[in-house]
Amino acid sequence: MGLVMKLRIPTYRDKPGTTPIVQNMHQADAQISMALPTVHEVDLFRCFCPVFFHIQMLWELVLLGEPLVVMAPSPAESSETVLALVSCISPLKYCSDFRPYFTIHDSEFKEYTTRTQAPPSVILGVTNPFFAKTLQHWPHIIRIGDIKLPGEVPKQVKVKKLKNLKTLDSKPGVYTSYKPYLNKDEEIVKQLQKGVQQKRPTEAQSVILRRYFLELTESFIIPLERYVASLMPLQKCISPWKVRKYHLNELEMGN
Repeated sequence: MGLVMKLRIPTYRDKPGTTPIVQNMHQADAQISMALPTVHEVDLFRCFCPVFFHIQMLWELVLLGEPLVVMAPSPAESSETVLALVSCISPLKYCSDFRPYFTIHDSEFKEYTTRTQAPPSVILGVTNPFFAKTLQHWPHIIRIGDIKLPGEVPKQVKVKKLKNLKTLDSKPGVYTSYKPYLNKDEEIVKQLQKGVQQKRPTEAQSVILRRYFLELTESFIIPLERYVASLMPLQKCISPWKVRKYHLNELEMGN
């Protein structure tokens, strides 16, 4: 159509928040240059707005690899929410399975809906109201309504028990019996609420939220790193010559 688009396709090595979106239009040569972010680079605040007050608990569930179901009114909204959940533990990689848009035609449908065994470690995004009944036995269900740009302060909704998810027209919210290990962080809630009141751009809200998730993940990683480091020999004791000498001695003993 007379336009040349130059695209950088993201790879699995890309980390959320590191790929800038650049759009430069050159009218002279009718070319458009842009950089696509990683597929996990979704609008976090927009996705988590329906479950705004439970973001810390959701981070725990994703970190622990708990089975999660996201029930949304459209494939786009279910996909974005699932990808937002997967990316919230960055820089850790989510190593379990996740299906941004799961349907009754998927090959694992019987495996995921059976009640004879515990649900696997997977995050499902669904839209069919039929799943409200067939996945009712799953331990953690997130029900969201239409995702809209937040124009008002979200209302606080309590965590609901699974037994309340009986009808197809259940209200949006988080249905689980899970008790978080961490105390609820009121500061991040107040900060984001203030941003909504001051009409802070949703992009800026997402940056704040992503930084908060990053700090949570790092606070989880740092003690593990210190423990692993304590098991390693001192750096002054590590030498490639000692390793080579050790292998040579093994070869001589073998001969």
